[in-house]
Amino acid sequence: MYYAALFIPAREGGYAIYFPDIPEAITQGDTLEEGLDMARDALAISLEEYAKERRPLPNPSPVEVLEAAMRSDMQTEGVDKSRKPLLQFFNAPDVDLTPVKLNISMTRGALADIDAKAARLGMTRSGFLVRAAQAFPA
Repeated sequence: MYYAALFIPAREGGYAIYFPDIPEAITQGDTLEEGLDMARDALAISLEEYAKERRPLPNPSPVEVLEAAMRSDMQTEGVDKSRKPLLQFFNAPDVDLTPVKLNISMTRGALADIDAKAARLGMTRSGFLVRAAQAFPA
């Protein structure tokens, strides 16, 4: 599935970027190259959240709807009308939330710490470990 990103040229330079079909996916880039990278990340992060929340993915809009949104955006404040807006399609990344059973080894003390922290937060051990891994910077 492909989702369109609208790249709206900003008066101060760069682009404001959003996905009309995924309202949570909003970003910006100082250059087109940076904008492409940022848009790809914004889409991936947003679709991961949809999957975590078990929300269905929206259907992509037809090109005519996207072009109309782009024309409308070019009339808003702060837009550099001397540059053309861009429409770029991104392949939606696969997000698989199928649980996977695994066997790990750790000390009893570490496991007790994990269980105590999970209990304080009202979480399962697995849920706590997943949240901890997601919070740790890559």
